[in-house]
Amino acid sequence: MQPECRPLTPADLDAMTALEHSAHVHPWSRGLLAEAFGERYFSGSLWHQGELLGYFIADRVLDESTLMNICVAPRWQGRGLGRQLLEHYFARCRALGLGWLWLEVRASNRSALGLYVATGYEESGRRRNYYPTAEGHEDAVLMQKRL
Repeated sequence: MQPECRPLTPADLDAMTALEHSAHVHPWSRGLLAEAFGERYFSGSLWHQGELLGYFIADRVLDESTLMNICVAPRWQGRGLGRQLLEHYFARCRALGLGWLWLEVRASNRSALGLYVATGYEESGRRRNYYPTAEGHEDAVLMQKRL
């Protein structure tokens, strides 16, 4: 299966919201997702037979980009779609002339941390007790990558 890759549009907001809420314990709200169509943001998504499989949302400031959100449908996780989304993100960043990439990830998200390290990110710091959890809070791992 080779999913179709394309930027998100406001018409995708319902699918994005449903996917976000199915994949994350602390999902972005519909309003926050809608704000990601502003001028400084760009995105990519993977579709198969009309189904949204995953997406990313990033911002850009000068020659830098922050990966704000990446999401893969739970039933499609573990099949390389996260890596495909990252590769699409890297290609868009190169096309935009962006040199430094940033992200933050929950310290407990070992699969995402492994993927980010495998694609060239390095840990650059931590935000202590940043993300809420059922038991309190956990650290955000800050990561950077030079294209």
